[in-house]
Amino acid sequence: MTPSKNNSFFFIHVMKTGGTSFAEHLRANFTAKQSYPTACITAQTGVFDRIEAYLHVPKLVANVNALNGQLRIVLGHVPYSVRSLLNKDYVAMTLLRDPVDRTLSYLKHCRRYHIEHMGLTLEEIYEDAWFHASFISNYQTKIFSMSAQEALAEDRYLPKSSKVPPRRELVDGQSFSPEIEMLRDSAPGRFSLECFATSTGVINVDAKRLAIAKENLASVEVVGVTEHFDYFLRQLVDRYNWTIKSIPHRHVGEQDAISPEFRNRIAVDNAFDMDLYEYAKSFSN
Repeated sequence: MTPSKNNSFFFIHVMKTGGTSFAEHLRANFTAKQSYPTACITAQTGVFDRIEAYLHVPKLVANVNALNGQLRIVLGHVPYSVRSLLNKDYVAMTLLRDPVDRTLSYLKHCRRYHIEHMGLTLEEIYEDAWFHASFISNYQTKIFSMSAQEALAEDRYLPKSSKVPPRRELVDGQSFSPEIEMLRDSAPGRFSLECFATSTGVINVDAKRLAIAKENLASVEVVGVTEHFDYFLRQLVDRYNWTIKSIPHRHVGEQDAISPEFRNRIAVDNAFDMDLYEYAKSFSN
C-alpha cells in the first residue's frame, strides 16, 4: 500500500519527541522529491541553509509554497500556525512527549552537541536562561499556541544581550561583526538556533495560551505521544494507507540517574505542558 495521492501531510516536529525516528517510515512512503526539506537540499547545500530550511518559518513557508504541487510530506521544527501559511491543505500530524522526559532528553542533547554545555550537569544546563526560555519552558504549549504572525517574527529573548541581525541580513552566515563572532565562538549552540528559531523565547505561556494550544491540537488529524509511538503509526496505516514495515512498542525509559527533586522541579516549571500532554494522551487511546 501507498498513501493516497489525495492526501499530503504536514508533520509538526516538536523537538525531542521522537520525530527523528519517524524518518525511516517517511522513506518507505515518499520519494526524496516529494519530501520537505529533502526536496530542497543537495550535496552542495551548506549547514547554515540546512538548518534554515527546517527551523526558519519564513524560509520554510516560501520553500514549501514554491513546491506546492510537488510535495507530499512537509516536516519542520515549526509552530502549528505555519499550517495556515501554506497554500495547500495538508493532513497535520504531530507527536507530544511527557514534558519531564522531553526536557531531560533536550538537556542531554545540549550537553552532547553544544560546546557551551559540554561538561555541565543537566541541572546546570537547565539554568541557562536563553535555552530555558526558548526550548524548555512550556515549549510544547508555545508551539501549539503561537500565532502565524508570532511564528514569522524575529523577536528575540533578551534582545539587549546580543545583536544578532535578522536572518535576511545573515546571508550565508560567513560575514559577522566582531560582537557576533564572539557570540558564535563562545556559544555556537545558542547562535545557530537564535539565527533561525528566534520567537519562542519571547512567548509567555498562560491559561489563555494553553486553551489555544488545546484547540489547535484538537484540529490535528493524527496526534500521538512518544510513549505510544506504535499507536501513532497504526493511525497512519489504518487511516491513510501508509506502509510501516514494523510497528514497535516504543517506550522511552530514563537511563540516567535523575533525582526525584529535579524531575519534580521540571514538572512544576512546565505545568502548562503537563496539562497539554495529558490532553494529547486522550487522542492516543
